Amino acid sequence: MQVSKRDLYILVEGKPNSPEIAFFTQAIPKILIDNGLSNIEPNVVEVGGASSFNTFAQLGYRYSKLHQTIPVLAIADSDYKTSLSKQTENHSKLIAAQRPKILYWARHEWENYLLEETDFMVAWINQVPIKVGNADTTQKCYRKYDKQADKKMLEDCLEKYFQNTIKVEYWECLKFNLAVQIKQYPAITKPANFENLTLTEIEEWFFSCASKSEAVIKLKKKPEKLFEEIMKSLPWEKWLNQPLLIQFDVAKKRFRGKEAFNHLCQWIEKEFSIHKFDKNALIREILKNLATNASSALFRDLQNLLLPELGYYHTVNSR
Repeated sequence: MQVSKRDLYILVEGKPNSPEIAFFTQAIPKILIDNGLSNIEPNVVEVGGASSFNTFAQLGYRYSKLHQTIPVLAIADSDYKTSLSKQTENHSKLIAAQRPKILYWARHEWENYLLEETDFMVAWINQVPIKVGNADTTQKCYRKYDKQADKKMLEDCLEKYFQNTIKVEYWECLKFNLAVQIKQYPAITKPANFENLTLTEIEEWFFSCASKSEAVIKLKKKPEKLFEEIMKSLPWEKWLNQPLLIQFDVAKKRFRGKEAFNHLCQWIEKEFSIHKFDKNALIREILKNLATNASSALFRDLQNLLLPELGYYHTVNSR
């Protein structure tokens, strides 16, 4: 491993061959250079899952003097975390304990940003070649016929998906906030009649389940107002009762992006009869375009995560 005393260690979820890693390694140097921080060398380290952040953070504290001033940084999915669970300690405490400063995406996860790129996806679909006669297509992605895509078609698909999965998303939110972040998660069993429970009954089940898990594991109690925080985080009650009132722009940001993007890809493959469709190839093309596009939501939000931390570094070192 090559290291430098000026290295800025940035831990990210994912594996070396994950498509988002290439985005980080292109976009972060551009952010630093564009903001007059070319003296800092980014060292992006893919750690698999967020549970490995603490272990890998020690590399940065060991090898880079920069992290005597600011913590090792880690970028994590927001998932369905409430504001209560995103609170963090100050820099000095994190550095002393050699723990990372965890920065959360403004959206559920990085895949949510792909949902904004329907213009790019439309252009990609429309350039997929159409098979003509006996043309050799054994190695290539192709369409059987010429059906043109447009932005509205893709966004209608996504909007209907969110309307149809509101109860699934609500369950995932409850389950996520009940799970205890330890090596072995307690099993959160979905009530058999969950689809038919009222919100009052769900709240009673939630508190009962939380009490049981705390009694067995004996960890610190969950916040007393956790259920209230969940219900305030999104207009769940209104949307559960009237799915057609779901705000599309909010759902694209706050619901699970990976599942929504997978659904959209399956729909594209079927709707446009695309053979040898490669979802990861499409993701790589989208991210390649976004890595140098400073106006994209993904690039802007990554910059908004990093610059406040680096601004603190310059403030300290200019005293």
